[in-house]
Amino acid sequence: MAVQISLCVLAVLTTILFIFVRVTKGGAQGILTKTLASFCFVLYGVFSFTQAAVFNVGSIFIIMGLVCGLIGDIVLDLKYVYKEQNDIYLNSGILAFAIGHAFYFAGAILYCYETINLLLPILVGVGISAVLTPIIYLISNKMGLEFGKFKWQSMLYAFVLVFMSAFTIYLACLQIEFIIMAVGITLFLLSDLVLSMQYFGGKTEDKFLTIVNHGLYYAAQILVATFLFLI
Repeated sequence: MAVQISLCVLAVLTTILFIFVRVTKGGAQGILTKTLASFCFVLYGVFSFTQAAVFNVGSIFIIMGLVCGLIGDIVLDLKYVYKEQNDIYLNSGILAFAIGHAFYFAGAILYCYETINLLLPILVGVGISAVLTPIIYLISNKMGLEFGKFKWQSMLYAFVLVFMSAFTIYLACLQIEFIIMAVGITLFLLSDLVLSMQYFGGKTEDKFLTIVNHGLYYAAQILVATFLFLI
């Protein structure tokens, strides 16, 4: 337990370090510290998995989701270095995170398919996402966000995020162990809403939004990693 707490603290401290470097210096130092912070939440997740009381194959999928988060973090920051290839890196980053959520979804199913009838949670998640995603898009337009060539990718990704939030919240209502994961996934959604304001609202250099975005994101991944131990 002491090692696990230490790794959790390390994940938090490297996150704080990264955010500080990003808002004060940026550049290559920002990429390196971001990679370190992301590596730490993956390491914390792997160790949490090894300390869980009962093995479940769903944990492997959750870890793969964390790894996709690490990959997405690196790829998204590369677009700041290779600006002429911005489209490739942004699309690749969105894809990496979407695949990560697919792994989270599979992991959640493998945890509870024997104890919960998953048809209703899935249908409710799809229904809520089908309603909220267009609303999010309309509000984004009212706020002046310009998605341009990333419109469909962004909306599909928003659908995935809203679905996963609704799905895991429903599971948490049925099985209390999912509360940690539900909070983490919801923070992930909130983080990307802030990120959209930066990427598509011309506020990429806004330091306050940068702090909020990354604070929410890393809290989300650390909570998902914690879920691996508590489940």
